[in-house]
Amino acid sequence: MVIGIEQVEIYLLILARIAGLFIDAPVLSSRSVPSFVKICLAMWLAAILWFVVPIRYLPDNAITFMFAIVVEVIVGYIIGFISGLVLQSAQAAGDILDIQMGLSVANILSPTTGAQTSITGAFLYLVALLTFFIVNGHHLLISALYHSYTGIPLISFIDFSRPNLLMHLLSMLGFFWISAIQLCAPILLLIFLVDFSFGIVSRVAPQVNVFMLGFQVKPTVGVFGLMLISPLLISHIVLLIGQTTNEIAKTITILGGK
Repeated sequence: MVIGIEQVEIYLLILARIAGLFIDAPVLSSRSVPSFVKICLAMWLAAILWFVVPIRYLPDNAITFMFAIVVEVIVGYIIGFISGLVLQSAQAAGDILDIQMGLSVANILSPTTGAQTSITGAFLYLVALLTFFIVNGHHLLISALYHSYTGIPLISFIDFSRPNLLMHLLSMLGFFWISAIQLCAPILLLIFLVDFSFGIVSRVAPQVNVFMLGFQVKPTVGVFGLMLISPLLISHIVLLIGQTTNEIAKTITILGGK
C-alpha cells in the first residue's frame, strides 16, 4: 500500500481531533499519565480510524489545512470537556462540603491536576473516576469519538457563534453546578441541621463554645454522612454519566449543523 500526501493529511486531521480530546478528557488529560503514553495512544487511535473515517474533500492550500486542524482540535476539546463534567462536578461537590465541614484549610496536592484540592474533593473525584471505569465510561468516550467523525465530518465548516451552540455550551455549565449541588445536597442538609442545633445550644447555654465544638463535630458528621449515602452517591454518578453521554450526542448533532 502506497501512502500519499492525501492520506497523511487525513491522518493529521484525525490526530488533531484526538489531541483536542486528550486536553480535557477524563484520565487522558491527567498529569499522572506519561506524555509518551498519551502520544502513543493518540497515534494508535488515529491509525485505527485512518481508513474508516468518512471525508468529503481535502484542503486545497496550506492555510485551509491549518484552519481545519484548529477546528478539529476545538471539536475534540469540546467533546473531552463535556465528558469530564461529571468528575469535575464530583470534585466541586467535595470542595463545597469541605468548606461547610471546616476542612477547606487542609488541602492536598492532586497528582491528576497538579493543583491544590480539598480532601473530600479528591475523594469524591476518585469515587467518580472509579465509577466511570466500572460503567465502561472510557468505552463510551471512544465510541463518542468515533461517531463524532460521522456527525461532524472532517473539513466541516462549523459556525461557533451560532446561538444554539452557545446556549448549549452555557447549559453545560448549569449542568455542572446542578450536578455538584445534587451530589453534596444530603450532606449539606445534615451539616445545616448540626449548625441549627448548635445555634439552639448557644442560646440555651451561652457558656458553651459552639464555634470550637463545630470544628470537631461537623467533620465527623460529614464523613459519617458520606458513608451512609455512598450507595446512593454512586448510583447518582452513574445516572450523571448517562446524562453526559446524551449531552455529548446532542453536542455532536449541533456542531454538525443538524
